[in-house]
Amino acid sequence: MLKENAIEYFRSKASIYNERYSVKATGDLLWTRHYAILETVQNWRLPRGSRILDLGCGPGLLTRDLANMGYCGIGLDASPAMIAHSRELAESAGIADEWSYRIGDVEAVPLPNESFDAVTCAGVIDYLETDDRILAEAARLLKPNGRFLFCFTNKFGYTVSLSTPIYYLKRLPGAQSFASWLRSLLVGGKQGAMAFDFLPRKHRPAEARSAMAQHGFRILEDRFLHFSLLPAPLCTITSRLNMRIDEKLNELNSTRLRALGSCYILSGCLSDNVSDAAARPRFT
Repeated sequence: MLKENAIEYFRSKASIYNERYSVKATGDLLWTRHYAILETVQNWRLPRGSRILDLGCGPGLLTRDLANMGYCGIGLDASPAMIAHSRELAESAGIADEWSYRIGDVEAVPLPNESFDAVTCAGVIDYLETDDRILAEAARLLKPNGRFLFCFTNKFGYTVSLSTPIYYLKRLPGAQSFASWLRSLLVGGKQGAMAFDFLPRKHRPAEARSAMAQHGFRILEDRFLHFSLLPAPLCTITSRLNMRIDEKLNELNSTRLRALGSCYILSGCLSDNVSDAAARPRFT
């Protein structure tokens, strides 16, 4: 039921999620992840005009910025509210001719084989029971030598270490209302704190690398991100105090402590022309 619960949540409460992009909290993962994804795509050095599919496009911020980099493509999401927001954003940004948006299932995409030069999938696998179907779809939709970006919550991440107890705490009477009031007071916005009625899945990085290999991907790059002085949600509500510390903690990605990052990004390729040295992850 994980997938069905997530679809229903983002259908009915898309405005809460979307506000996290417009009312920025320094300690929040979304923008940290967003900029890291753009950097990864830039490292691919795809020709301008390359077609990209964004699986689980959400409110369309990533596709807007990919358009600014010279790319076109399709955003797919199961939430009608997310797709409506993406289309409005595309119109206002003047990219509606380059990017289109469709309501659909990321595990059964109604598009032909080898339609795209790249596929991005950020924060989607957390709401699916298994990796296999979405990885198979990404491999099917990519052209030879196509690039794939896979991003998810790290099971061993320090920042998300309190997510399970916080989930149960918010179910107590009055707890969710208090959390929403506190977030609005310290961060801003009117929608309050997010509150799932289910637990999203966390991932083991080694298992994700193995799953990608099983579906024909060779890993080009891996990266951990979102390190913080305090675990979520404390890192968000105290972001004004620890912002500079959190920025310095991002340097942990180049150390053996990188596995404590709450988010993990894998960049892969279907090509057989990548050397073994380039394909090998920097951390095992």
